[in-house]
Amino acid sequence: MAHRVFWRRFFLAATLATAALIFFFSTQQGPDSSAMSEGVTLFVARLLRPGFGELPHAEQLAFMERLGFVVRKCAHFSEFALLGFNLTAWLRLRRPEAPRANAVPRAWGLATLYAATDEWHQMFVAERGPAVLDVGIDSAGALTGALVMLLILRFIEKHRQVS
Repeated sequence: MAHRVFWRRFFLAATLATAALIFFFSTQQGPDSSAMSEGVTLFVARLLRPGFGELPHAEQLAFMERLGFVVRKCAHFSEFALLGFNLTAWLRLRRPEAPRANAVPRAWGLATLYAATDEWHQMFVAERGPAVLDVGIDSAGALTGALVMLLILRFIEKHRQVS
């Protein structure tokens, strides 16, 4: 029982930390957010495109622009996948008597609601704005994270039955 309490608290803390991180990223003003995205995009560009630094400047800019969109959307997907993952674990451990799969729609719904409020919050941040596309990407990430956690929970429970 103490083991379950530890993990329930762990995933609650992980959920809150993930939500706080998402909030932190959303409070960054437009130029700060763009600078962070550009830094990550440049890192990824150098990994994906050998000789990136030797390309003509115009080609570098075009590649960075195309890649930057993908990097920003992957960041949205990833942070909400982590939120869905942690929420599913916490909800499942919070009510172990409930059917395991019930945690997925609850986690997905909560994470999607958080995504919508996160985009709304960006209306009040300088040089930022809401995007419905981002809510969809965030929601897809949350569902993916929740389903991955569900698979892990099934594996753990099957493994316990065999032992």
